[in-house]
Amino acid sequence: MQLKLKITRGVEVKLARGSQNDPVYYGGPPPETGVWKLSMTKIEDYFEAALQDLHFGDSIDIFVLGFEIADLEGWGHIFTSMSQYTSYRPKSKLVISVGQLNWPDVKDLSATEQFQRFSVILLEAIARVATMKRKPKSFNTAAFLAEVTRLLALCPASEMEESEDT
Repeated sequence: MQLKLKITRGVEVKLARGSQNDPVYYGGPPPETGVWKLSMTKIEDYFEAALQDLHFGDSIDIFVLGFEIADLEGWGHIFTSMSQYTSYRPKSKLVISVGQLNWPDVKDLSATEQFQRFSVILLEAIARVATMKRKPKSFNTAAFLAEVTRLLALCPASEMEESEDT
């Protein structure tokens, strides 16, 4: 099983090491202070190693968290319209579920606090799969949710922090 992160962010979201190759929306609310301290690459690598030999049914091989972080109210419909988006792609054995963080709520938090908020939206996005109208027939959402919950509890947030020296 794979857990992938697809990041979309508003221009006001400052990453610890500057820009990455994620979509950035321009023209929304004014820039904010604060910084996103977590390395999404490190988080994705952590889950890749932990989940590589696990299977939760035949329908899904890849879970994609559509991670959106922005001043959600400031951007309005561009982001808020996607807040509950979940999609099953049977040909790709993939499910996409969106999880959003409101930038003003997390911009000044420590890396550990940001990781806690990220963990909540990840678990909510996984749980939403069980409520889909067109859900995967052979996917044990509860078992996947339990395993990701366990892995999040074991994950040292300090190791997910973006290093400043690179």
